[in-house]
Amino acid sequence: MRLHKPLQRLLIVSAFAMPFAVPITQPGFAQLPDLPPAQNSEASPTDDANHSPTDNNQSIPSSIPAASGTDDARQVLALTEIDVVSLLLQNNRELRNAALERIAQRQELREAESIFNPDFTPTVSVGISDRTDDATEVTREARLGGELLTPLGTTLEVTVDLIDDQDLDLTLTQPLLRGAGRAVNTASVEIARLQETNNQLDLRQRLITDITVGVSTYYALIRAQASLQIQQLSFETQQQQRRSIAALVEAGRRARFELVEIDANLAATETDVLEAENTLEQAKSDLLDLLDLEDSIEITIPEETLADLVAQEAEVLSLNDLVEIAYDNRPDYRQAQLDLQIAELDGVVAVDNRRWNLDLRATASTGDFSEASTELVLTRLLEDESTETAFQRNQIDQEQLRNDLERLKSDIRLDVADQLRDVESARNRIEATRLARELAEQRLENARARERSGRTRDIFEVLELQNDLVEAQNSEVNAAIDLADAIAFLNQSLGTTLSAWSDQVEASRLLTVSSSSSLLEP
Repeated sequence: MRLHKPLQRLLIVSAFAMPFAVPITQPGFAQLPDLPPAQNSEASPTDDANHSPTDNNQSIPSSIPAASGTDDARQVLALTEIDVVSLLLQNNRELRNAALERIAQRQELREAESIFNPDFTPTVSVGISDRTDDATEVTREARLGGELLTPLGTTLEVTVDLIDDQDLDLTLTQPLLRGAGRAVNTASVEIARLQETNNQLDLRQRLITDITVGVSTYYALIRAQASLQIQQLSFETQQQQRRSIAALVEAGRRARFELVEIDANLAATETDVLEAENTLEQAKSDLLDLLDLEDSIEITIPEETLADLVAQEAEVLSLNDLVEIAYDNRPDYRQAQLDLQIAELDGVVAVDNRRWNLDLRATASTGDFSEASTELVLTRLLEDESTETAFQRNQIDQEQLRNDLERLKSDIRLDVADQLRDVESARNRIEATRLARELAEQRLENARARERSGRTRDIFEVLELQNDLVEAQNSEVNAAIDLADAIAFLNQSLGTTLSAWSDQVEASRLLTVSSSSSLLEP
């Protein structure tokens, strides 16, 4: 599946920047729906003097600050989804610590790969000995020792005396049973390389998880902001209706008890507004904490973000195709495969350790008297259960890892199916909620038309329809944001999140640490 490039407005959907991906549709609505204004042809424009006790805030301003109208004491930061991901990768200390750890891990790989490089050990010594009734003797020694291990297990040791005629001592040891052969001697290097790949995948999994959490937190902020705006619009509309009804009550054309019902509904709506404001502030706080930004910063969503929920054409691949994409891209699945490969290499060493030690050893030396010798050395530690224990433990580990891999394959398939179902469900709900909102608007307008013509059944009908419209508007917004959330989690399930945000990940350099200076510089 491929999603087109991220939307730059309310639902900036993560794209699968993968060659095998196909776009997903994200239906939306063009703008945040407004509640139809309360109208009454019998009300006078001068009726503003008659208002309820809650009318002190006749026009509740949005608590979502705009860049030009925010208190100067707080720095305003308007964030898009791309901004959130960029700041997350730039500021998150845990991610940077994980990237710093990669510096040490790469050095560990270089150390493991140097096992077949020759080692040289220079030795210099000066000694003074003074014996009774004898002259003082000064001794000097300067030697250079070298040792080399080959992939076949051969060990070559050379020692050169640098002072006394450059005498040479040479020892060659070739294992014939235990420790012989390329497979067992290169196992440690292969394990180190596989572990390095495992470390890379571990960081990628960390990035995928954190980016998904960041995007989801951003959507929660959008959801909270849109919900607050809807509740505020509803409150303002009900205030207008209250003023109109109050004028009619004063004129004796409506019963006063209707004001009580309206005031009760206003109080309930005002409570919803306060709760929505608190939810919005909590969402802002969560995002500030995630991005490691100061509390003094006021996060806002650009106005055009709330105005546009952009629809895109899309196609959805079959579940089997998506599962194959997940197998190719999910770091945890690839790590499980690597763990099994590492266990198999450990098994090669465990089998080798059960053998006897049979070494062909040759020595040679030059100096005043040159000599050379060759011998076969057979050794075996008797009554040692550790090698057998290690062998059996490795066999069990391999079988357990194979079982874990099969279980993970099944879990991945179920996970992808669940996320795909969430995407399709959210996409289907968008059209349904849009239609429900349009019908709720029409029903409310019809009720108000009957009210203007004096044919309304009661005030409760209008109040109930107003609440129904608010619920329909919230459902429409939530469906659109649910789709964006579902797509983000589907990306995570497929392991394609980093491809969707490749530009931001590349700019962060978290996956391309080549030296300590790249992340240690301020």
